[in-house]
Amino acid sequence: MDPDSDYDSIAPTVGAIVCLLLAAIVFAPALLVTTSDVGVAEYYASGPFGVSVVGFLALLNVIVFLAGAQERSDPVTLAGVALVSGLAVLLFSILWAVSIESTLLFSFPSEYAWIENHRWAVVTVSAIVTIAAGSYARSALR
Repeated sequence: MDPDSDYDSIAPTVGAIVCLLLAAIVFAPALLVTTSDVGVAEYYASGPFGVSVVGFLALLNVIVFLAGAQERSDPVTLAGVALVSGLAVLLFSILWAVSIESTLLFSFPSEYAWIENHRWAVVTVSAIVTIAAGSYARSALR
């Protein structure tokens, strides 16, 4: 059994799992913040693009990674798509995280204090998505 073939199937599978995790983290405030009038919509819309684009691209990347894992399309093409969208996810998440106004961020009630660190969790998992996409691209180009 070729160890490289195992790695080739593991990279896109890990990428899909990390993308699902990223989507869950991105959309967590919409599901967990139940107090009305606390600025969740403004939080999501912060920055030039908002964070919803990160969640959308993460869900799109799940499909790309799974298609690669199941070898449904050309792996090199899928790896390229995953890498480009992974970089976009990272850049959009960083842009969003640094664009949130502190008055909005600290306006949430104390039971939602975790939201102060939410943006950095999004950026961190976005970086992991990009690393997974890079690993997949590397394995596809061998």
